Amino acid sequence: MATATQKAVSAGGVLVGIATGIVTNLITSRWSWSLAAALTVLAAAGIWLAQLTRTTPGRSRHHIAAAHDGRIENSGATGRDGADISQTATHGGVISGSPITARGADVEQRTKHGGHIVNSASDMQ
Repeated sequence: MATATQKAVSAGGVLVGIATGIVTNLITSRWSWSLAAALTVLAAAGIWLAQLTRTTPGRSRHHIAAAHDGRIENSGATGRDGADISQTATHGGVISGSPITARGADVEQRTKHGGHIVNSASDMQ
């Protein structure tokens, strides 16, 4: 989900695009150096905003927990690009042979009260 900052930068990019279109229309009807300078500034602002909105890999988080006779066996987790991985087995629940590979995705495996998750590999992007 996009943060407020990402949404604001995206909105700014749209406004810069609109302004660039207006200035381009003015330039094509009559030429002046001030309009050329304005177009250059707006184009540079658009490039700068595009660089800000590029996705940067976030920090991945893993939460692996077994409690109250729960077990997690042979179920490794690998996450990158901001993945949020959660495996929880409680009250006799078992997660077995269910590895998770996540890239920028949220993945959750949870079992309790004697439930079983077996051979349920997850590969999420």
